Amino acid sequence: MQSTTYGFRDLENSPRTMHMRDWRSALRTPTYRIGNRTVRFNYHFALLVFCACILALLFLYARQGSRSSSDGYWLRSRYASQENAASLATPYNTTYPLTPPLSVQGGVISYRIAMIADLDTSSKIIKGDGSTTWRSYLKKGYLTYLPKKQEIQISWDDGAPTALESSFALKDRGMELSELVTFNGKLLSFDDRTGLIYELANDRVIPWLILLDGDGHNAKGFKSEWATVKQHTLYVGSMGKEWTTGMGEYQNNNPMYVKAISTTGEVRSLNWAENYKQLRLQSLQINWPGYMIHESGVWSPVHQRWYFLPRRCSKEKYNETLDEHMGCNILISADEHFTSIDTIKLDAANTVATHGFSSFKFLPNTEDSIIVALKTEELNGKTSTFVTAFSVEGKTLLPETRIETDYKYEGFEFI
Repeated sequence: MQSTTYGFRDLENSPRTMHMRDWRSALRTPTYRIGNRTVRFNYHFALLVFCACILALLFLYARQGSRSSSDGYWLRSRYASQENAASLATPYNTTYPLTPPLSVQGGVISYRIAMIADLDTSSKIIKGDGSTTWRSYLKKGYLTYLPKKQEIQISWDDGAPTALESSFALKDRGMELSELVTFNGKLLSFDDRTGLIYELANDRVIPWLILLDGDGHNAKGFKSEWATVKQHTLYVGSMGKEWTTGMGEYQNNNPMYVKAISTTGEVRSLNWAENYKQLRLQSLQINWPGYMIHESGVWSPVHQRWYFLPRRCSKEKYNETLDEHMGCNILISADEHFTSIDTIKLDAANTVATHGFSSFKFLPNTEDSIIVALKTEELNGKTSTFVTAFSVEGKTLLPETRIETDYKYEGFEFI
């Protein structure tokens, strides 16, 4: 048998060695035939592209995760469709009022009602042990409606109102609760100093959310003044007037924002400056530096309109002393887009210039045709609270009645 011997160079160029080198090369850069063309695939380049894509995705995810809503709260699913959000969300609790009304013979019906106090600087309490707390009061009663007589009667519970206390404050002020509203089966109230929203449960307050002034990028709490529910979303508004000095010098538009809040606590800050300007312009022909102050607003699902009872209105520049005499006595309604605005003048004999609306609700089961409202008076350092009722056409059903109390109540709700 004849043997064949290769030298080092011959071994390197042997058919077997050349075959192995071509095989390794093919692993690094495999080729494919497509028609008459040869396509080469480079693993190193593909790996580089793959890693770059992964890094890009991680970067985008990090940016999305760190993005907050306009008021500083984290949004869970900014781009989720309404259909998907509705299917994933817990069903909205539509119970209203939370306490079943009592019906008696003749169609007479009785509702449980409540008011919440805004004590301003008097909310601060120094306890006997030297500790500090901030306090408000919840006053409960009954409203009885006699439909045949178109008459409303109100009685309040005997005894002292329920004291509500919190340790949360901003710049030494807190628990200045300005409104009551039922949202998703819970009774809520709003501190117009700290921006806190409290849930009222078992006669105590539980902090839920904090709202920040204006577009939400401020250290100051949102001055919440009114609240209502529209399509399972909680809307919280401020006074709807440009923020000025005590002599009316312009500073910012922060009180002209509205907060839209979901049942899970997601908050959007909505710029309502043009809406508020249209309300004062189309209702009373008021232009800046004239003003209109809102402390009560309600969305009517029956009429598909916004309703407002302005607290103050003036065609003159704001002056904090003269403002005490600028009480407004009109009912304004607007369509969803504030393009159609109607104004009803209320009974002039049912008010005085120093009284201003602070809260109102539609009487349940009346197709949003009857309004029950609170008015307050702040005059020469003294405060008073009044309750009244009238139809959306302006007919008085309950003349202004002073509530015997030492406290100023600014929020009203059927509970």
